[in-house]
Amino acid sequence: MEYNPEFLSQCFIHTLSPQPEPRRAAESKLTELADHPNYALAVLRLVAEQSIDEQIRHAASVNFKNHLRSRWAPSPDSSFTPILDSEKDQIKILIVNLMLNSTPRIQSQLSESLSLIGQHDFPKSWPTLLPELVSSLRAASQSDNYPSINGILGTANSIFKKFRYQYKTNDLLVDLKYCLDNFCAPLLEMFLRTAALIDSMVGSGGGSPVTLKPLFESQRLCCRIFYSLNFQELPEFFEDHMKEWMTEFKKYLANSYPVLESNVEGLGLVDELRAAVCENISLYMEKNEEEFKDYLNDFAQAVWTLLGNVSQSSSRDSLAVMAIKFLTTVSTSVHHTLFAVDGVIPQICQSIVIPNVRLRDEDEELFEMNYIEFIRRDMEGSDIDTRRRIACELLKGIATNYKQQVISIVSVQIQNLLTSYAANPAANWKDKDCAVYLVVSLSTKKAGGNSVSTDLVDVQSFFGSVVVPELQSQDVNAFLMLKAGALKFFTMFRNQIPKGLALQLFPYLIQFLGSESNVVHSYAASCIEKLLLVKDEGGRSRYTSADVAPNLLVLINNLFTAFRFPESEENQYIMKSIMRVLGVAEITPEIAGPCIAGLTSILAEVCKNPKNPIFNHYLFESVAVLVRRACERDISLIPSFETSLFPILQEILGNDVTEFLPYTFQLLAQLVELNRPPISDIYMEIFKLLLSPDSWTRNSNVPALVRLLQAFLEKAPEKLNQEERLAQVLGIFNRLVLVPSTDEQGFFVLNTVIENLDYGAISPYVGHIWNALFTRLQSKRTVKYIKSLLIFMSLFLVKHGFANLVNSMNSVQAGIFSVILEQFWIPNLKLITGPIEVKLVSVASTRLICESLTLSDAGAARHWGKMLDSIVTLLSRPEEDRVGDEPEMPDITENTGYTVAFVNLYNAGRKEEDPLKDIKDPREFLATSLAKLSALSPGRFPQIISENLDPANQAALHQICSAYNCPVV
Repeated sequence: MEYNPEFLSQCFIHTLSPQPEPRRAAESKLTELADHPNYALAVLRLVAEQSIDEQIRHAASVNFKNHLRSRWAPSPDSSFTPILDSEKDQIKILIVNLMLNSTPRIQSQLSESLSLIGQHDFPKSWPTLLPELVSSLRAASQSDNYPSINGILGTANSIFKKFRYQYKTNDLLVDLKYCLDNFCAPLLEMFLRTAALIDSMVGSGGGSPVTLKPLFESQRLCCRIFYSLNFQELPEFFEDHMKEWMTEFKKYLANSYPVLESNVEGLGLVDELRAAVCENISLYMEKNEEEFKDYLNDFAQAVWTLLGNVSQSSSRDSLAVMAIKFLTTVSTSVHHTLFAVDGVIPQICQSIVIPNVRLRDEDEELFEMNYIEFIRRDMEGSDIDTRRRIACELLKGIATNYKQQVISIVSVQIQNLLTSYAANPAANWKDKDCAVYLVVSLSTKKAGGNSVSTDLVDVQSFFGSVVVPELQSQDVNAFLMLKAGALKFFTMFRNQIPKGLALQLFPYLIQFLGSESNVVHSYAASCIEKLLLVKDEGGRSRYTSADVAPNLLVLINNLFTAFRFPESEENQYIMKSIMRVLGVAEITPEIAGPCIAGLTSILAEVCKNPKNPIFNHYLFESVAVLVRRACERDISLIPSFETSLFPILQEILGNDVTEFLPYTFQLLAQLVELNRPPISDIYMEIFKLLLSPDSWTRNSNVPALVRLLQAFLEKAPEKLNQEERLAQVLGIFNRLVLVPSTDEQGFFVLNTVIENLDYGAISPYVGHIWNALFTRLQSKRTVKYIKSLLIFMSLFLVKHGFANLVNSMNSVQAGIFSVILEQFWIPNLKLITGPIEVKLVSVASTRLICESLTLSDAGAARHWGKMLDSIVTLLSRPEEDRVGDEPEMPDITENTGYTVAFVNLYNAGRKEEDPLKDIKDPREFLATSLAKLSALSPGRFPQIISENLDPANQAALHQICSAYNCPVV
């Protein structure tokens, strides 16, 4: 298809229009054109057309990049038309040269586009790229064309990044060798040439910010490429030329560049280069310690000196963090003796740790203006790249080898900080915050649990003298950061705080829910939630409903009231606390009423614009736990819950609020299961909706829909015999079982039908069921599918008898049962996991060999023996010994943002029913069944056992039979 450049230009002009009508029309037209061949090539040629206005060409370059992102290598389930190979070849021929000759804005977009192509095609499907980049780099270097040089280096940096993040495989190492062979020498040449230019300009007193900035950017990019190419292992080239690299690296850490550093932007550029150098030497310290050791002392001194000159300005955080990380790496290495010199550790504490742990203006601003980010860094541990946390990590690193020295020095520092605070609390409150932060951050987590400990202070004494006064303060809005620190300490050391003291402080925690600070009331909610999770020895909960009861009404009220604070309308910490409280407290009608009213009110509001998936998950969990706990105590509350919930659940269904549909179906399933028959008409209307094929089009809904369908089948199986509903249900099963991602859900439906209906009701459909199962078995056989099939056949056998099982299978295809038995049932029996499932299939298999005529004749002796061998393996060997790694990857969907994935509601979970409640022990059932069978034909079965059972299984069988005094004779 030919594209008119003028027409395309007009489209891109209109995409920039502030008027919605022409903008939407242009976007729609471009979307339509994008499905045609050679569209990307036409847009790229438009970008290359110098006579067209740069603004239009920039818009086209952005469109080109986005087009490549969705169509260069679309996923198999993508609806986008892929770019043709012939068009791809033309793009590859044009793009490098065009990028190098574009203006900076367009060059940036084309560099990203080139990187997108490189992610998929480089190097195997684009062997000309690297030689072209190297050739262009050398040409640009000869003329000192740094805009082009930096464009090339930026592109190389992007395509080499994969060597940092991908697992080391043979294919990756082959690609890496190709890149090393072609790019190492040009990279070093460029790095040294630029270094000489910088030295020349700075040494002669010449050079302006305008001329120096691109040179420093070039060096930064060279450092990032160095990091990528060295990440997997130390290449021979870099080992041979280590001196050249390290000499320049050290220079950038030790020298100052006043021409650039006199303004914030220039200083930021120099700091970015220094930070990249620190990351490179940290990498060598971690991975190439032996080869790097000769340079270590010089770099340690340079970094130490540099840190002494780095101000507390947030603009220098990245450099400070990288520099401290390097010292931390050294502290845990075999070269830790650098820190053993007298006075070094106290100096580190005084000049690096304390200054970087102190609160800065930026921290206070973040506390007030962006509480979510503050909590994410402070409480949730994502602050590893902040000065406060990395300074403490440095101390932890030093303590690996010099623990007593660190404890002694930091304990004195903590006491000095608290003494300073006591002298003037109003002026020196940051000293107390620093002391509390040090204790919390330097604590260590005990293996295998959530408990933390510290050697710096006596926890209970420190808590009583330093933390409790903050918690008992009457003004919840004074010295807010100290309050937050105290609540964090209480949360962190909750296991060590005696129950009596914690309960005395509980009313104060509830009071803090009324603080106007988002951080403080969030920390209070989190502290309450975490306290209720504390377990004592033996796994018993430390805090029970009786402990919560005296303050329950005011606690619930304050939690719901906290949602009224600005920016806390969807506060996930408060909602999680509500969920936890409802899971512990005794839910009386006086509590249930306000809670369901509050939760449905919030649900009605978030339905309008779901945007916080974590908050919404805890919201639905809170509804589920409220319904479950309240109805456990008083089943008569169900109608009131239905009255409150149905309008909002119907609104979700009616408005197709896709994010909430899986949750809605799970809540409806919970309500159906709690109801006593007969099921009301309103539920039967939902049942009709459930049977509609349209309801099953979204995979994210399938597990929840299956859960709801199971609830209906269990509560009202008689309804399936009306209006051809059973045929509709089996149609759903058929649809699900044919697709590997939903086949397990299909078996859940089928098993529920088999378990709850008599054979007369299902017999007309059994042939269709087996046809569907055998078709899938032939087309795509997976371990997961075979296990599900074995469980289904076992359930069929124990519910409807082996005669119906064998005859119905053989009616579809003569002799198919024997084939399935030999090829699938016997060899895969050992793969079954889960106590109920193991019991079911072992009992079914035992009945098959001990009660069925199918395997009783002499010709089936080998099958009989092999089946028994599999049963014994299943019952006698640990799961890890008999179940290998499955050859297929499980279907996992990560719930990130709103990709509308199914998320299970723990509190609305389906209680798994045991179909064989009357059989307590499958081993005993096997022993007694074999004893009865062998008594009918003495002497026959010991020989079959000796011929067909593995020797270890013969011994295990003997042990099982002896345990229950049931010998095989």
